[in-house]
Amino acid sequence: MNILLADDSRTNLALTTAALTKLGHQVIAVSSGEKAVIAFVQQRPDLIILDVMMEGMNGFECAKELRRIDTENWIPIIFLSASVDDNSISKGIDAGGDDYLTKPYSEITLAAKIKAMQRISDMRQKLFETTQKLYLQSSIDSLTNVYNRFQFDRTIKEVASSADRLHYTVALLFVDLDNFKNVNDSFGHHVGDLLLMNVAKRLKLCVRANDFIARIGGDEFAIIVNEVKDREMVGQIAKNIIDSVSMSYDLENHNVRVGASIGIAYYPESGTTQLNIVQNADIAMYHAKSLGRNNYQYYSSELYDRYQRKISLEHALKFALERKELSLVYQPIFDLQSKKIIGIETLLNWEHPTFGIVSPNIFIPIAEDTGLMASLGNWIFSTACRQAEKWDLNKIKNFKFAINISSRQLLHEEFLPFIISILEATHLSTDMLVLELTESTVMSYTSGPFVTTIKKLHELGPSIAIDDFGTGYSSLTRLKHLPIDTLKIDQTFVQDVSNNPDSAIIVCCLIALGKNLGLNVVAEGIETEKQYEFLLKNNCPQGQGYFLSKPLTTDQMTQFLKKMKEKV
Repeated sequence: MNILLADDSRTNLALTTAALTKLGHQVIAVSSGEKAVIAFVQQRPDLIILDVMMEGMNGFECAKELRRIDTENWIPIIFLSASVDDNSISKGIDAGGDDYLTKPYSEITLAAKIKAMQRISDMRQKLFETTQKLYLQSSIDSLTNVYNRFQFDRTIKEVASSADRLHYTVALLFVDLDNFKNVNDSFGHHVGDLLLMNVAKRLKLCVRANDFIARIGGDEFAIIVNEVKDREMVGQIAKNIIDSVSMSYDLENHNVRVGASIGIAYYPESGTTQLNIVQNADIAMYHAKSLGRNNYQYYSSELYDRYQRKISLEHALKFALERKELSLVYQPIFDLQSKKIIGIETLLNWEHPTFGIVSPNIFIPIAEDTGLMASLGNWIFSTACRQAEKWDLNKIKNFKFAINISSRQLLHEEFLPFIISILEATHLSTDMLVLELTESTVMSYTSGPFVTTIKKLHELGPSIAIDDFGTGYSSLTRLKHLPIDTLKIDQTFVQDVSNNPDSAIIVCCLIALGKNLGLNVVAEGIETEKQYEFLLKNNCPQGQGYFLSKPLTTDQMTQFLKKMKEKV
């Protein structure tokens, strides 16, 4: 062992040094308590032997100072004393000592005391190593091998404190995987776990060695970029993450693709507390998702105001049904050649006493995120079918009645029995019913219960339409294997055909694509005569939009259908 020995008696110092050396130990011999403190700081011994009665700083005072200097590593201390009474023992223990050696002592007693201290030291070292191991295990996410939420909370607090003290900037990036739930639903949680492990590996390659990465939720990661001097560098890190995460993964013979939405907040600029900076990075991340996902956004005060409104809308939407703020409106679908109505699309309308008319583009994503969409969707379906029964739509030849269906509904095991029960109760012809799914929804699920449910629904008789077609990432191979009957061209292309040659080409291609696949084609969002004439000229069979008819209330649609039946 490396032993620090302090005794102001030169004779005793020499004798004890000789005895320790004979026992095979290395000795750092000093003649005062003050010198012992200096030697302790410089050489960090394995054991300390202090004479109690030294001039200047005595043994007890020296022990207290050594314990003050090093509060974490408990190095054993033995006191040397000519006499040991109860009072001395109490003082020694209070000072931080572990044992006493009474002068004069034999070499056998000295060796025994040191062996005892060696055992204590070894046990403490093992305890320390075990504690460190347990601490590490409690700090690491066992699946991805990056830090966990517990360690993230500790680190962000420490980093914020350091940034305040040293006046530098810290960047916090919140990374959320896009469409991760679809991977779990389509391929199972085992593949989802493999994906998370691979994402974590890619994240490590996108950041600096001293940056901090933690998995803070199911598919959420946090990255702390310390001491930011170049903010463009933070943006480049975010871009690299998006590019890397978005590359395909080969997992268990499945080709998997996800994206990444990233929110960035700076400390202390974007928040003066740990809670602020975390909340604001989260707000920026959700803004990135609202902009179409797979991008990164910086936090701003405007985003906070938008977030507050979103929270208010979330709360209000939970009670919208029972407060009778929700209603259905119906937009006619026309044969473009004859301008005759050939169907209706059911749409959800929300009129709030404070917020007024809330756009579906705003509240439908909120309903999806909060888990309300399944119950809302079921209410829409049952209410619409009962209204269709009242209108007696079965008697209108070749008439179509379209209802939008969410992915949350399709993934619920009770959805198919629910559909069957409503159709049986309302006696609606299944051939008349059209179930509309967004393109992104259909293409996010390539197998599993989602596709199985679509096929079973189609077997019942309803036709399946892809809504907002052209805005997603459709694979023609996937389309070929799904029971799709109708493509609905997204309104963003239709509304731009008059002044954007690219949009005009896209619409023509989509019309041709649908026809070549033997599918019906409906153009959405027709608002001007020019748009209508373009679609007519390019042989688009059906369409809907304000130029032909705005969405109608139940009473307005009742009168509309009455006049249509009278003409027939």
